[in-house]
Amino acid sequence: MALEPFTVILLTMGFRFGNARLSLVATLALASQMGLAQQPLSVKEKVAANAVAKLVEDTRRESGLRRLRRISDHYLRQDACSRAKKRDKSSGQSTGIGPPEKVGMISALWYSTLDPNHPPPELLKWAKGPEAKYSQPHRFAVSVCLVRTAADSEERYWIDVGTYMSAIESLLNVPTWD
Repeated sequence: MALEPFTVILLTMGFRFGNARLSLVATLALASQMGLAQQPLSVKEKVAANAVAKLVEDTRRESGLRRLRRISDHYLRQDACSRAKKRDKSSGQSTGIGPPEKVGMISALWYSTLDPNHPPPELLKWAKGPEAKYSQPHRFAVSVCLVRTAADSEERYWIDVGTYMSAIESLLNVPTWD
C-alpha cells in the first residue's frame, strides 16, 4: 500500500507565568487526499450512501421529478447486510406497499458493487420512476453495508434504496390488528 502525501504544520504557542516562559509546540499532520482505504468501514458506508443519494437526487432533478426528502430506514440496512452475509450479488427491485415492518415503502432497489460512484443503469432508471399509481414518493432512503474479506482484498458494497409515501400517508397505511 502506497503512503499518501501529507502536510505537517508546527504550531508554537508561548505562555508567560510571571518571569517564566513556557513554549508549547504541537505538530499537526494533515493528510492530503486521505485515501478511502484508510477510513473505517462505517465512514466508507456513509460516503457511499451519500454518493448514491446524490445520484438519485441529481437524476430526479434532471428528469424534472419531485425532490424527495432523505430519511433513514434501518430495515434497508438489515436487508443489505443480510445479502452481504450470503454474498448475494444479485440485483433486483420491488414495487408496492411493503410488509408491515416497512410501512409506507413504495419501491425498493438493491444491488452490490465494487464502486458506489458508478451506479448500475437500473439505479438511474429506478430513480426516474415509474411513479406508483396509488401513491407518489415523498421520501427516500439509502442504506449501505460494506464488507471487506480477508480471503479477497476487495471491498464490496451492498446497497438498498427505497422510496416512501409521505409521513401522513404512511400513518394511514399502518396495519391494525384486533
